[in-house]
Amino acid sequence: MKQTLLLCMLMFSAFLSSQIKFENGYYINNAGEKTEVLIRDLDWIANPVSFQYKLSEANEVKTATIKDVQEFKAYNGDKYVRANVQIDRASQRLSDLTYKAEPDFKNETVFLKELVDGKARLFKYSDGGINRYFYQMNDGEIIALIYKPYLVSNDQVAYNMDFQKQLRESFTCKTDTQSSFTNIRHEEKALIILFVAQNRCLDPDFVEAEKTKTKQFNVNIRPRVNFSSFTAQNAGYNVDTDFGSQTTFGLGLELEYILPFGKSRWAIVAEPNYRYYKSSLTQFRNDSYIFTPIDSTVDYKTIELPFGIRYYLHLSPKSKLFVNALYVFDIPVGADSSIKRENSVFLETDFESGVEAAAGFGLGYSFNNKFGAEFRVFTDRSFFPENRGYTSNFKNTSFILSYNLF
Repeated sequence: MKQTLLLCMLMFSAFLSSQIKFENGYYINNAGEKTEVLIRDLDWIANPVSFQYKLSEANEVKTATIKDVQEFKAYNGDKYVRANVQIDRASQRLSDLTYKAEPDFKNETVFLKELVDGKARLFKYSDGGINRYFYQMNDGEIIALIYKPYLVSNDQVAYNMDFQKQLRESFTCKTDTQSSFTNIRHEEKALIILFVAQNRCLDPDFVEAEKTKTKQFNVNIRPRVNFSSFTAQNAGYNVDTDFGSQTTFGLGLELEYILPFGKSRWAIVAEPNYRYYKSSLTQFRNDSYIFTPIDSTVDYKTIELPFGIRYYLHLSPKSKLFVNALYVFDIPVGADSSIKRENSVFLETDFESGVEAAAGFGLGYSFNNKFGAEFRVFTDRSFFPENRGYTSNFKNTSFILSYNLF
């Protein structure tokens, strides 16, 4: 079991460090020259300061930095534009707020992610938990949109909403969307809608760039075969009970949320499922040359709750491998166990104290986002770790099929 877990963890590490495809794109250097390349698009959470590229599949990987590139884009990804801007990096968490209403601007050269192109352009900068927005009108200066929460007393927060005034004064073409600037929220979705409306008003031929929408939530039904074994030992009573290996069936419902970054490679999964293990046996213990029968039973029914992360490795548009790393805990349902010698009870428990949590590691395959299969292995766990001196060991591996409901 330990060797299998080690292999699973090594495979998981290999998946995380596996190559991400280089995609068709371009970059523009300081001289304004555009070069078609293959870009390693990481779908960055924080705005990058460099990126890797190749001139062709056969060429070596090179690194371009913000000092050498003024713009780059993977054609199926986001465009990044180098800009020298004023950035306020102050945290906006409540515990970090100050009584200062004005931003603490510092001049920096950064790559900004373009959210909306056109005569009115919208950009975003993210780093270390901060999100800042910038705009540009008619190829003019790129300016920070001013928004800052601040304290007016120990328990009262106010907001500097000067970005509303900035846009009201900068947007010369009035639309229904802009009828009330005081209601504009400092949020990405609301700002994108506003800038798209402005561009359509300024230019009747304006076409919003299409972005591939990824399904973010999946519900999968997952029948499974479980391969389990259970042993219990008590050195004081000289009892060593092996309940044996069993093959049982279970059924689960998986909830999967695809995270909005990393090119749809990362997901959070939760999978409540039903599992059971039932066994009984009679052993004989040598008590001063008298063989005493010991009757042992275990009847364990549980709702198992794995929760964790998933990483996909895309093999083709319809085919992908994945690995899971899970934290697993059980909710026993009508479970009990006993070990008895004639009228003496060595052990009797209904698992009220609970069962130790476990870790789970899985390797699977998904086809067309509809069908899937997974092999999953769990760390060993104890059913009654401190019950009358007994130790126990439950082992389990599972083979799981999957069908996407919606």
